Amino acid sequence: MVTQNKKILIITGSFGNGHLQVTQSVVNQFKEMNLDNLTVIEHDLFLEAHPILTSICKKWYINSFKYFRNMYKAFYYSQPDQLDKCFYKYYGLNKLMNLLLKEKPDLILLTFPTPVMSVLTEQFDMNIPIATVMTDYRMQKNWITPFSQRYYLATEELKDEFASIGIPKDKLKVTGIPISDKFETDIDKTAWLSQNHLDPDKPTILMSAGAFGVSKGFGQMIQEILNRSPHAQVVMICGKNKELKRSLTSQFKDFNNVLILGYTKHMNEWMASSQLMITKPGGITISEALTRQIPMIFLDPAPGQELENAVYFEEKGYGRIANTPEAAIEQVADLTNAPNKLASMSESMDASRIPYSTYKLCKDLLNLLNHSSRYEEVYGKVPLYAKLFVK
Repeated sequence: MVTQNKKILIITGSFGNGHLQVTQSVVNQFKEMNLDNLTVIEHDLFLEAHPILTSICKKWYINSFKYFRNMYKAFYYSQPDQLDKCFYKYYGLNKLMNLLLKEKPDLILLTFPTPVMSVLTEQFDMNIPIATVMTDYRMQKNWITPFSQRYYLATEELKDEFASIGIPKDKLKVTGIPISDKFETDIDKTAWLSQNHLDPDKPTILMSAGAFGVSKGFGQMIQEILNRSPHAQVVMICGKNKELKRSLTSQFKDFNNVLILGYTKHMNEWMASSQLMITKPGGITISEALTRQIPMIFLDPAPGQELENAVYFEEKGYGRIANTPEAAIEQVADLTNAPNKLASMSESMDASRIPYSTYKLCKDLLNLLNHSSRYEEVYGKVPLYAKLFVK
């Protein structure tokens, strides 16, 4: 319970939808708690600080999964042991200082890797509590903020990784990655499939082109999957790629075992009603699938956080990596024709998932807030040159 007026500032980023989804899950959870004394605000720091450059970087990031894989690989894995070496360490500093002095938050929550935050803790001696939500399953140095009071992590293995570089274990909390509570609710699978003109008795394969629909070759994949697994049915989520949706709708218009959808707000229902999912291994998507206990096939994961997530899930038995469409088709046939394998994967996911991750995280944040310093004790330590630096 928050007994005094407190404010949380969430710093997020719009490089992909995952960080925004985590932010929204946290915001929604606090709203459900009905805390009259708590204010939660969110800012996309980099976009607000440098809108044109950030927009260019976002386009490069999205296309890096397809066209610039080696470049993104070099960026992601560069100087992993040198936590203070980041070429964009000061990116957004002026905007951040203005934001803090204007909003005067009692706690900062990072849902996006923000190396500039370390400048505050190391150089400006601003001791406002900082907490970080790690949105993937393997450590990456840009998530590290010296003197951060809390890291919210997906797994015990990730906790050990953070501890191995010297972060005290009492600052590491394994809460799972925050996702919407709706993924915890029961779904009438038979009713949902029937409502969408699919057969509740057939194994359902869920395929996702990602939030931006950047993948291709799905038409041939769907056809080959049905050839190898004729007893199955396919639900294809095209995301925001309208051209892909039009093309696939035309190709499979006479198939009663194929459903083509565009962007949907019902991934929860589709995950709950499917037996297998072909997807990209984004941190949020696979966390939702873990909660719904739906095994996954990771299609051609890109180097970086995608590949790291995929390798972890494959090692745990939650999914399989397929580097080509042909390999994915083989994996689908192997699993759909051996229901015991799918059942075993689902059981292992059920044993490992962390329920109500967002609630656990928010409860711990409230505990941090109740022990945070007063405004004068935090911002009074900002050096004079820092105050002169901002406008």
